[in-house]
Amino acid sequence: MAFKRDLYPAGAKTVSVRSTYGGGEIDLRQEFDDLIYGGGNSIPHGRPFLTRRMRRDADNNLLKCACVDPATREPDVSCVYCLGEGYYWDETWITGYATYVGADGGLSNRARFLRPGIVRADTKVFYFRYDTVLTYYDKIVEVRLDTEGDPVVPYNREAIYKPQTIINYRSDRGRTEYIAVFCQENDAIRPD
Repeated sequence: MAFKRDLYPAGAKTVSVRSTYGGGEIDLRQEFDDLIYGGGNSIPHGRPFLTRRMRRDADNNLLKCACVDPATREPDVSCVYCLGEGYYWDETWITGYATYVGADGGLSNRARFLRPGIVRADTKVFYFRYDTVLTYYDKIVEVRLDTEGDPVVPYNREAIYKPQTIINYRSDRGRTEYIAVFCQENDAIRPD
């Protein structure tokens, strides 16, 4: 008796399509949202981060903190307002995905899966939704999570990353499908 195996078991995820292109096209924005936030038969794979966005004035200039020394232009690292950033900022929660990648071969190889045993944790890439607004002055903050993936209260900042490369991955007619932010692991600030 031959064993019959169903390649599409009940509850298997179906590929989303956009009817505007005449069928068969994958909507990468929807696929990204399903992966990060969960959707259809998929569980969420994203995790919470904080984005530290620097405040700007009406002319889009960064707002310097009062702690910045006028002569040296250096901030006070113990400042209670900016925590040593030198600029006023706001933190907001965002959901994304992060992974370590190696720099062997340069930028073209950063997003490839690495062979076991050669992972050098020198670069971390964060993936965010297409409508995420980040600049090179902003920061990505990892907070301590419990075993279920929820932030531990009181909140504890584990690492603060400065974006090195921000890429808008584009596809359908040039629209941004998702954003990747590459950060150097050795530049990360670890408060503890």
